Amino acid sequence: MAEPDYRYTKVMAEILRIQRWAGGETPDAARIFGLLHGFESVCRQENESFGISEADQDKVEDMLEEVEAKTQSTDGMSIKDRLRDDGIDESVASCVMELCLLESRFTDGVNAVINGRGSVFSHLGARRSPEHDWRGALHYMELVDCTEGAGKPLHAVYAPAVPRVGEIVTPEKGSRMVVVAVEHVAATIGSREGRPQACLVPYIMLKVHDPADDE
Repeated sequence: MAEPDYRYTKVMAEILRIQRWAGGETPDAARIFGLLHGFESVCRQENESFGISEADQDKVEDMLEEVEAKTQSTDGMSIKDRLRDDGIDESVASCVMELCLLESRFTDGVNAVINGRGSVFSHLGARRSPEHDWRGALHYMELVDCTEGAGKPLHAVYAPAVPRVGEIVTPEKGSRMVVVAVEHVAATIGSREGRPQACLVPYIMLKVHDPADDE
């Protein structure tokens, strides 16, 4: 087993801290702490758990090829048995199939496995979160229609930045709207590591844009 290279563990820890700050797939705090302080056990685990071999990738892709050729059942138990016989962990198979989807390879086979009876890979068919599309850090906010005092919630959205007063928001359907105010509302959004997580949610107050206001 190769020795972990401790020169890079602190750099890895700092990258994971940025990822944790940005949101999305949040790295475990213990993992970051262990790498940041050079705990040998954590560094060794990081080294041992990293990477999927070409041999393992080939085994999963061979299975997908057989699924597309209708020689491999897509039943959940049949897939589990096949992976176990090939010595492939389900988490590894999941990563390989996700890579195939991103590369547009074996898509029919992957989708057949996802939709198979009793599939343990159904999560791969779920709508992807914005952060999985590499759009950078996004902020959750609520849009509220304040036209004539309506106070009507419109949409909960993600955006790279909070719109400023005077900026225009154009919905997919409906009239263009202008930002008239931004209010931040304190809210509890669950817990992390046993502690309640409170945050400020931006509420973007909008009203229908009147072109005459631009004159």
